[in-house]
Amino acid sequence: MMSLEVRLPVLLGGPPPESHPDLPRLTAQALNLPLDALGAVVVRHRALDARKRRSPTWVLRVDVSRIEEAPPSTELPPLVRPRKLARSAGQLQPIIVGMGPAGLFAALAFADAGVRCTVIDRGDGVEARSLKVRDLRGAGKLDAESNLCFGEGGAGTYSDGKLYTRSKHPRVQEVYERLVALGAGRDILFHAHPHVGSNRLIPMMKVLRLALLEAGHRILFGRRVDDLLIDSSGALPQITGVQLDDGTEVQGGPVILATGHSARDTYAMLARRGVAMQRKDFAIGARVEHPQALIDAVQLGPLAGDEVVGAAEYFLTQRVASADLAEGRGVYSFCMCPGGYVLPSPTVQGRLNVNGMSNAGRGSGFANAALVAQVLADEFYFAKPGDLNADPDFGAHVANGALLGVALQERIEKACFVAGGSDYQAPAQNLLSFVAGRDSAALPERYTYRPGIRPGRIDQLLPPRIVQALQLGARQVEHSQLRGYLSRDAIIVGAETTTSSPVRIVRGSDRQSVSHVGLYPCAEGAGYAGGIVSSAIDGLEAAEAILLAAGLVVVLPEVSL
Repeated sequence: MMSLEVRLPVLLGGPPPESHPDLPRLTAQALNLPLDALGAVVVRHRALDARKRRSPTWVLRVDVSRIEEAPPSTELPPLVRPRKLARSAGQLQPIIVGMGPAGLFAALAFADAGVRCTVIDRGDGVEARSLKVRDLRGAGKLDAESNLCFGEGGAGTYSDGKLYTRSKHPRVQEVYERLVALGAGRDILFHAHPHVGSNRLIPMMKVLRLALLEAGHRILFGRRVDDLLIDSSGALPQITGVQLDDGTEVQGGPVILATGHSARDTYAMLARRGVAMQRKDFAIGARVEHPQALIDAVQLGPLAGDEVVGAAEYFLTQRVASADLAEGRGVYSFCMCPGGYVLPSPTVQGRLNVNGMSNAGRGSGFANAALVAQVLADEFYFAKPGDLNADPDFGAHVANGALLGVALQERIEKACFVAGGSDYQAPAQNLLSFVAGRDSAALPERYTYRPGIRPGRIDQLLPPRIVQALQLGARQVEHSQLRGYLSRDAIIVGAETTTSSPVRIVRGSDRQSVSHVGLYPCAEGAGYAGGIVSSAIDGLEAAEAILLAAGLVVVLPEVSL
């Protein structure tokens, strides 16, 4: 078998590149083989190179066999990949807090090893959770425990399943394969920017739930973890289980903490318990929405509207001058959603922040992405104790410093909630007006955010230095990266505060908390991953670290792909 790169011209209105009529001929030509000596050609990676508008090409990485050889394998391992333990798991009773990608993939790792665990989420299963999301978008009714962030599948379920990652981790492909086993399209295995779509993720979560139950796991929906059970008799506190919101105790451990970046009451509880945490860099801004046709025209030129090419994306990054940062401040796009929707993503009553998603077809007619600016861990000059959550314990622990970023998020979200009318409508501003720092021109009649938008001064709702960076960044984007970005048809909707966690729960090389034995913080909520794929990998490796620490050496099966 041979592997090589093949470039193909884009055929407007034609088939996808893996069915391109010239693929066999060009592959044989690249290998200096006669066409009749060529066996199977299997596409392993696909990307569009549209930098030369007049001659765009598909860039494929393919595996090729000669006619006399067996074709490259396209078989995939099963969802659960049984592995043998060197010895019995004994009394090991892992508990996983959170059912986002990290928690679910940790549960899969335990299922592989035949170790039963308890998986807990404060939100609902996807059936009931989808109804709560509908109530928020349709009627402005927030369920603080089950929403776009909390519940089965985590925030990723409603952030549309973008799987693109810059990580070169060897387990990226494993995550893709397991998602295909759950029902994702096989095209995620070779697309340069793979995408599932929220409408497909929801039924996939049901399949995964069934698999985990069949593996013997216990799943608790609608149960919030309010405390840790701790044995303080040793040199370091030892986690022996968790306490739920109704007072029920779930004994066992170790505990994998995979709560996501929006469980702020959990951060407060961890602070009260003395769990080692620290501030980290993150980013804040607001979500910009354009007509998709405008982005297609700017990015794709003559390819705009082609069904195979699909809706255009963009990835923006700038560094702008800053009076307080000698090296300047980073400004970039985040979570770009072609053909998508802007969504309300609060988890606390009286707060409002937004996010984006798209379905598999990417057919909303609008494109959105957050425009955010870097916030460094040591510059929380605009968070004051008087602005903090009403919970006095939360405020006291924020004063210690670890949760100052959370306080900043809450301050901005409260201001946006009020500016939107205190009913989960969102404040919005014409993008040109935002950049100019003036009252907004008329807002468009069509937009995707529900329950609705109201005119608001986003440039006055965010911290001044962040606003200045976003304004400069948007101007630089227009001049150097994306002509047409500063369009009169674009709006900016506030605010985007949860690009990542502003908190890191400190862990050692064994993935265990440095302050509490048996506590394994992982993924986005712990400050160690961002996005579905990297979070899933962090969850897999947290579970495997627990098996290793227990002396349960895992014997991996031989898998030939």
